[in-house]
Parts: sequence; C-alpha cells; structure tokens
Amino acid sequence: MLAAFEALRSVLPVTAQAVRNGLAMVELPGRFQIVPGQPTLVLDVAHNPHAIAALAANLDNMGFYPTTHAVFGAMGDKDTGPMLAKIGPLVDRWYFTDLPTARAASAQDLLARWQAVAGTRRCPPAPMRAPGEAFAAAVAAAEPADRILVFGSFFTVGGVLQQGVPRPAAKHLGNR
Repeated sequence: MLAAFEALRSVLPVTAQAVRNGLAMVELPGRFQIVPGQPTLVLDVAHNPHAIAALAANLDNMGFYPTTHAVFGAMGDKDTGPMLAKIGPLVDRWYFTDLPTARAASAQDLLARWQAVAGTRRCPPAPMRAPGEAFAAAVAAAEPADRILVFGSFFTVGGVLQQGVPRPAAKHLGNR
C-alpha cells in the first residue's frame, strides 16, 4: 500500500502524516477481535500454524477464564494437527463445525484429527453442521465468566458474523 502511495505521489499527493493517521485507524474484523460481554467472545481467522501460535499467545495473555469454548472449522488441506496441539491446552470444550465449501474438512474429520492429538481429550467435543449452530451451542453451555473463541477459516468467523457482531449473553443474563 505504501509503495502505491509513493508511485502515485505526483498525481495524488498524500502526506506521511495522513498515511500514519489512516494506518492508526485500521481495524481488522476477525483478527483477534474481542467482543466484550458475559461471556467474552474472541474472533480470529487464524488458520495456519504461525497465526495459531500468535492466537495462543494472545489468549494466554488475556488472563483467567474458568472455561474456554472453541468453535473451529478449517479447510481440509490445512495441517491442523500442530495447530490443535498448540491451542489445545487453552481450550476446555470444542465445537467442530462443517463449513459451506467443498474444500473444508468436515466437523467429523476435525473431531478425528483432534482425537489424534495427544493431550487434548479433556472433554467430549460435539460436531456441528454450521458455524452459527456451533456458536449457539457454545453460548448455551457457557457461564458468564467463560470465554468463547471462534477461530479457523474465514468461513468459520464469517458464519458467526453473518448477522453482525454477536453479543452473547450467559444463562443468568436472560439468555435461557
């Protein structure tokens, strides 16, 4: 982007300060997007080992949550084993989801991949047919002090954001 501004400088003069101001205002929905509430919602399109490592570090820095519920969907060609191994210790309950594309791994396949990762069998996961369904199940199971993480493919996060940014309300807050 900066190279484009430099190339167009004679036609479209943009000051360095204007570029700084513009970059300071950039928001990336779905990139470690924290939606405050009870429970806390974290949205991240992390879908490769490097992004998952950054996500795990960010989650770890958020502090204590009694339970972390994770909604996860990914493409079938992704090397999910190392990703699940990295984030697995931070997740207590899994909600694997199918995605609306032929390239995606099925929720059942993701469940099998999760079961193949050593040390991740802390609770029984439940495969879901769509990100919205998986998210609704996580909200229904979550307590006010918990955290819900929606991550993986853009289809996963996008499926939860279809109707706008959700504001989950835990059971005691009138959601049940």
